[in-house]
Amino acid sequence: MAAKDKRGKVRDGLYGGSEDRLKNPFEEDDQIVLAMNSVAVSVMKRKREADKVWGLDRLAELVSEETRLRFWKQLWRCRDARKARDVEAYRLACGGMLRAFDVLEAEAKAMNAEPLAVSVMEGQRDDGSVFAICADPATVHAYAAMRPECDCWTMDEVAVILQQEFFTQAVSIKRAMPGAEVLTLMAEEDIGPVYKGSSEQAYALSKDALAVMESQSKRHG
Repeated sequence: MAAKDKRGKVRDGLYGGSEDRLKNPFEEDDQIVLAMNSVAVSVMKRKREADKVWGLDRLAELVSEETRLRFWKQLWRCRDARKARDVEAYRLACGGMLRAFDVLEAEAKAMNAEPLAVSVMEGQRDDGSVFAICADPATVHAYAAMRPECDCWTMDEVAVILQQEFFTQAVSIKRAMPGAEVLTLMAEEDIGPVYKGSSEQAYALSKDALAVMESQSKRHG
């Protein structure tokens, strides 16, 4: 199934602002793209490390305007090299991005910026909006004050949502097939032939389908 990438400006810059995806290397036929994707992995790993400490795409917001502009310019160098299909220029630009993340973090610490709370996890929707899962109501109030652009939820609220009928099929599949992912359906061909009909009820998996999926999971487990 197709799903939008949700990694924001850094992801778009690294991949030339295109719809290219970081494919499994055995699925990528273009050797130049394959080489550039291999380089980009290190930058995306560094970004995930920064996101884990500071929040999704938040680090650039915590530094001075001058430092933020230099960071964005470096990102554009990656974008330009990607579009030009210049692997060596892309490698140099990505090396600059790794150093840029170090500069951002050093300045954020020097400015006594608040890192992500230990009891909070952030996620991002397809539209780019950020949400936070917090340990308790007190953390929700404190974190919402620090990150007003986030909608904050407690684990208890998530549990209530997952109990709703709409999610029961997904819960069953998760239990039957550990590691199964819930993704956004982007094209009609992704839906058939299992999902048919126009009503919400018609989109439910049958008990027989779930039983088959569970038996296949146990067979390959």
